[in-house]
Amino acid sequence: MNLLFDESLSPRLVPLLRDLFPESESALRNGLARTGDRQILEYAVAHDFVLVSTDNDFERLLVQFPAAKVVILRSCDYPTEIAANVLRRNAIRIVELATSQDQLIFLER
Repeated sequence: MNLLFDESLSPRLVPLLRDLFPESESALRNGLARTGDRQILEYAVAHDFVLVSTDNDFERLLVQFPAAKVVILRSCDYPTEIAANVLRRNAIRIVELATSQDQLIFLER
């Protein structure tokens, strides 16, 4: 189970979380920059990623993508290292999301 970091998040999260999510990708580094939320979510679903974003717009798109899994970092105006720690602290919840009926979790700092 791996993560796709939306363009709203730093690509530095990929190496910071490589030990937990080794095949993760950044939308800024794989050709998805400025393609739009729908295209990013389509890519995540097609490649079996859990999408991580700060953008609440993904919540409304989930209706159109029943297989999608999304993690929203709420109020993420903090440094990348803190975002990595929030994701690290919630790694079990994120892994469980990948196999649950739920599509979305919100994480707070």
